[in-house]
Amino acid sequence: MRLVANEVADEDVLELTLAPDWAAVRAVGDRCRSALAGAGLERDEAYALAMVAQELVENAVKYGAAGPGEVVRLRLRVDSDAVTVEVVNHLGVDDAHLRTFERTVEWIRGFQDPFEAYVERLKEISATPYADGRSGLGLARIAYEGRCALDFYAGPGDTLAVSAIHEREGGTP
Repeated sequence: MRLVANEVADEDVLELTLAPDWAAVRAVGDRCRSALAGAGLERDEAYALAMVAQELVENAVKYGAAGPGEVVRLRLRVDSDAVTVEVVNHLGVDDAHLRTFERTVEWIRGFQDPFEAYVERLKEISATPYADGRSGLGLARIAYEGRCALDFYAGPGDTLAVSAIHEREGGTP
């Protein structure tokens, strides 16, 4: 696991600064599961939200435009009513990946239930040959399996901040 120097963890927040590489992607799931379990989440919920964090970091590494010395930032916050996973990485605002990302998020939002988007994406995947390590399933998994609402914004310095918000059962409205 290659974590870059800045790591802060307390009972409701985990912040990781990660090298934009595949070792960081593999390592983030375990770190998030531990933090979520430490914050009192049940095993299945912690597993699903760790998957969300891992998928977002994977997208940042796969589609980001990180140059030398740049990092991927992960913030995991647990509140009484929600869990928020946010990943920030460098991505040029003119980048075609940003437009594809935006279309995908809007496509998922167009379904009444994230399960429908997930099934539709599975149908598309099964009908097309696998190419370039890109199934297009990650965001649909986040929405359906993680029960998360997706949001994003292009920020200063050509960064992309993607958040996945999971409303907790029994939380305050």
